[in-house]
Amino acid sequence: MEAAYRLSGGGIEARVGVYVRSRFRPAEVAQLATRVPSTSCDHRMLFTEYVAPALAERLQQSKIWFADAQGNAFVSIPPKLLLNVSGKRPARIAAPKGQHFSAPGAKALHYLLKHGPRVRATYRDIREAVGVSIDKIGKLIRELEGEGTLRVHGRGDYEILNGDRLLRLWVDAFDARLLPELLIGRFAVGGEPDFEHLVREAVDELKADLVVGGELAADVLTSHLRPATLRLYIPPQRASNVRRQLRLAPSERGTVELLRLYSTDIASERDAFGAAVADPAFVYGELMAGGDDRLAETALRLRQDYLSWTL
Repeated sequence: MEAAYRLSGGGIEARVGVYVRSRFRPAEVAQLATRVPSTSCDHRMLFTEYVAPALAERLQQSKIWFADAQGNAFVSIPPKLLLNVSGKRPARIAAPKGQHFSAPGAKALHYLLKHGPRVRATYRDIREAVGVSIDKIGKLIRELEGEGTLRVHGRGDYEILNGDRLLRLWVDAFDARLLPELLIGRFAVGGEPDFEHLVREAVDELKADLVVGGELAADVLTSHLRPATLRLYIPPQRASNVRRQLRLAPSERGTVELLRLYSTDIASERDAFGAAVADPAFVYGELMAGGDDRLAETALRLRQDYLSWTL
């Protein structure tokens, strides 16, 4: 919660907890709805750039007030409906700006999240881990420090002050910039997909050069999701061998995705059928980028279990 204000008049007295977001994803509704306001607040209110009609409906169902920069708004204290404006659309929505909003920026953000909230690593350490230039890392750190997201205590010593914001920056950059760069393709397998068999076959082909992400990784980490898709991070030069080993055929509606493994730093200490599983911060980004309620619910569980310092 960024602030609180008092609403009064016409026989109404209420304290409102305020959340300010430049962009707000439908997948974030569940998280905002479950956040407990301070004991002095009766309602939650979201201020953001744009609330689309479908998102407005979900916020209303979750009893979350909102107002956006386009003039859409909803405020209700049952049985009174105080304000309900929807359908106003922006001429265009500007893409986020900043050092984070790029594929290299996303890689560096993930490194900070994985090793946070107190990160002890030089620029050289981060470069060696994720392959991002020292210049880019320095610009990103200075930007995050200037915005109050982290504090630099000294060379190679950073304290993340706003984990919630850093997590949202990571999801935006992963979804829009990093994921498209990493995706090799989507594939189908003959018959009913057997993810355990496919992972074991991939392990036989790649040995340690394999990280399982997506829904299967989320299930391993939370035991809270029945995987419907399989996402494998692999060396791109081995993609042809993997496709042949797993008998994969290109398909836009396939259940198997192959992606470029840019760094083994995305792996956790957990495994699935002999393969390393992506770490919680990385998997959280994958689930939130997916966007549906089933994945959003698991993302919340993942955050509560592994990333509680960002709440």
